[in-house]
Amino acid sequence: MQRMRINVRLAVFAARLGYVGVLALATLSSLEFDFDVSDALDRLGQSLHPRYTPRDIIDAVRNVALFAGWGALWVVTSPTARVPTTLARATLTGAAMSVGIETLQAFSPVRTSSVLDVFTNSAGALIGALSIVGMAYVARQLRERKSYVGLPALGFAIPVSLAAFFDAILLSRSEPLPAVYGGPVTRFHAAMEHFELASISALPVLDLILFVPVGAFAVAALAELGRTHSQAARQVTLGGAVLSIALEVARGALALPMELGAILVHAAGIALGAWTAARRLPTWSRRLRGRRRPLALTTTYAIILALYSWKPFRLETDIQVILSQLSPSRLVPLHAHGWRVDLFSVGDVVVPFFLYLPLGSLLAVWPIRLRGAMGYCLPAVYFATLVEFGQVLVATRHFGSTDVLVQCAAVGIGWAVMQRAGYRPHGEMLPDVGR
Repeated sequence: MQRMRINVRLAVFAARLGYVGVLALATLSSLEFDFDVSDALDRLGQSLHPRYTPRDIIDAVRNVALFAGWGALWVVTSPTARVPTTLARATLTGAAMSVGIETLQAFSPVRTSSVLDVFTNSAGALIGALSIVGMAYVARQLRERKSYVGLPALGFAIPVSLAAFFDAILLSRSEPLPAVYGGPVTRFHAAMEHFELASISALPVLDLILFVPVGAFAVAALAELGRTHSQAARQVTLGGAVLSIALEVARGALALPMELGAILVHAAGIALGAWTAARRLPTWSRRLRGRRRPLALTTTYAIILALYSWKPFRLETDIQVILSQLSPSRLVPLHAHGWRVDLFSVGDVVVPFFLYLPLGSLLAVWPIRLRGAMGYCLPAVYFATLVEFGQVLVATRHFGSTDVLVQCAAVGIGWAVMQRAGYRPHGEMLPDVGR
């Protein structure tokens, strides 16, 4: 027992130290350290009076996303204690690291220290911690309700929806309109000027990979909450149409092109998933019993993740391009995001996180094996690494250690949240044959 406690403490320490390293790489790389104390003090003085620009908004979003991971990690690696205490410690440690980072950046002539960064970093840590506490609370409240696979379908519906929406806004068709500056209203007006009815022919068909599951999981979640399948399908279809319009409006506010075809594809995908689920869920739940049900869900969801990661499904044949993706720089976390100061880099982190979060939650309730190399959430870690590595063979896709770390962190957090919410394994997903 004593050895187990020591191992747990070492694992917690390693996880937190590893994330500190990621934060250091993201914020202190290429620092070009200058030992002139007077210049550093002058920069610190300027940091208390920051100048606000539209770029600061993007930087603030990046900071919140980066430190939200720290807040989430702090909660899942903390022993069960009073929630206010855990939240306070997550926020204060995030703030302390932020102060240290901004102080070190003051010794760099090429970096800019700002008190605004301290606030956004601290807010990010608090948001991340609150998110985990909220997830665990909701999961705990729904623990005694009937569910299709032993955990709330909301655990799939919400993360997959967020992933699809962030992907549609920030990653899909992500090239901004040229020479458009200013606030969201100014950018939206510029996007409206470029909007054409002919864009109805621009159909992002590959977006269906995520939007069909959004409709299906949403219907399953509403059915678990007491709606009939037909009622759930109607509500999801209507909500999907409204949200599809809202997604393009959000793109316009970011000076990204708004397309009528995207609205149609997204709304149709959600509706298709909703009505397919409404029709097939009753039959599926009758035919699949016990471990066969989570096994079918895991297989289907793994296919969705692979399809999303490997789109547009064009094989890369240039051996030089393939070899370039295996360079040592690709193994440096956040290396590919260091030169981008835009919301694309945010979406490239939050989308894979939300996609892999449900997989960890599912393995907490239905593990492949209860222990060993296939126990806990380890199979999802292997899968995430394999799928990401497979991108070296797909044209226009890029392998990077950042995605692997984000996906594995999401799996671990999803698994830990369900543990904290009191969920225990129903059994092993695979049969005992061959053991």
